[in-house]
Amino acid sequence: MATNNDKIQFRGKTEKEASQIVDQMRLGGINISELARQGLQEKLRETLSDEEKIEIYQRYEQGEIPDEVAEMLIGDGVEEIQREKEAFEEAMKLDTSGVYQE
Repeated sequence: MATNNDKIQFRGKTEKEASQIVDQMRLGGINISELARQGLQEKLRETLSDEEKIEIYQRYEQGEIPDEVAEMLIGDGVEEIQREKEAFEEAMKLDTSGVYQE
């Protein structure tokens, strides 16, 4: 299990060479660390199932996961899940006693 003190290390010889080529081609170079951060964020989001996103949201609501981490993992999903939760709670309050289906 990863801790806050763990380094994220890559063994990507090909990726390093590719980034060096692009860095040399661009005036001012490229920010490889920023590209790595964005790539990691994108891939983490892609790997999450809907159930995992809901679990992350629940843990976020309980204060177990910081705002910025939840935002990084599920992005706009935080607001989307909140809207769906509120809509579901409102629907649960509706009086359905006179509604039936034959």
